[in-house]
Amino acid sequence: MFAKLRGFIDSIAEDKCVIDVNGVGYLVFLSHKTAALLEQLPKEKEVTLIIETIVKEDAIDLYGFTSPHEKTWFLELTKVQGVGAKMAQKILSAFTIETLAKALISGDEKAFSKISGIGPKLATRLTTELKNSPKKLGIDSGFDAKNYETSEIILHNQIAADALSALENLGYKKHDCLRVIDFLVNNNSKITLENLITSSLRELSKNKF
Repeated sequence: MFAKLRGFIDSIAEDKCVIDVNGVGYLVFLSHKTAALLEQLPKEKEVTLIIETIVKEDAIDLYGFTSPHEKTWFLELTKVQGVGAKMAQKILSAFTIETLAKALISGDEKAFSKISGIGPKLATRLTTELKNSPKKLGIDSGFDAKNYETSEIILHNQIAADALSALENLGYKKHDCLRVIDFLVNNNSKITLENLITSSLRELSKNKF
């Protein structure tokens, strides 16, 4: 089974990409947010995608993630009856991790019902069965970074740690990522994971760090 792929993005669409690994192209399904992140990268940038392999009777499908946290939530969503891999990716495309957690904690069934393919019964199952998942996965409260040193930010804040992992998987050097994350978190202690990653990509592309 595949757990990770490292290579260059050959082509990309809103929900999938082909990653070239030593001349072999692998089709990998993505959330829209992950696809948008990959589209921002230069074509010569080597990336690493964390992979979940789904084996079916007629196919072996690969689902890709830039951070372990996104994959963790993907697997959590698929525990719910009626939520397959593609539906889990649709949910991750519609929500940030933070807004997903908020919807589950508040039991906001309407937020899930807005997603194509999710009816009232499935929305109820999601909010009922996963209501404790945000707390279990450590994001039931907002991101509250204090003025730690950079290493302390990474140690004590899951969002910062996931952003570091995602940026490293996208091919950036760890020390550059740490300096950018430190800069951004100290300027906005409530920054979300999605915004932290996209803002970091902008800063890294300026070659400021």
